[in-house]
Amino acid sequence: MERFQLENLYTANGITDYRLRNTDDLFKVHGINFKTVNGYDLLDDVNKLLYEKFIVNYFNNFGLDTRLTLIPLGIYFVEHIHHSIKQVDEDGEYFLEVAGVVKSIDKDGKKKVIHRWEDKEYKQIKRDKEQSETYLRFEYKIFGKKEWQHVVSEKAWY
Repeated sequence: MERFQLENLYTANGITDYRLRNTDDLFKVHGINFKTVNGYDLLDDVNKLLYEKFIVNYFNNFGLDTRLTLIPLGIYFVEHIHHSIKQVDEDGEYFLEVAGVVKSIDKDGKKKVIHRWEDKEYKQIKRDKEQSETYLRFEYKIFGKKEWQHVVSEKAWY
């Protein structure tokens, strides 16, 4: 699709400021049904509502050219486990993250590994610290590249 075609879709749907108002607009203009994204059915009601508000704001965060390339791939409530080793340099001690595991947690509490990574350089070194955090994880493609966001609220992510 070309930009002018997207502009026409916005205008035809009464959106002259090019800002999506809700997920109905997302479907009418971009053809994206936010409920069919991988992982949606596994979310509890609270995270479903957060995702519904977030995705509209996320699309509105970008210009039209970028929105043309944005493809939602997955939405998951996850536990992210960080594995670190202690390092010492002239500035003192610090922890270096050398491995991680991301597990999706469904509404019933069942966990499934969706991502795992490990720095091969530190594979044989004993881990000194393990930290865990939970958050809503949005996975997508943009300009053909896979990315993800840690969703903090409907209007905040990183």
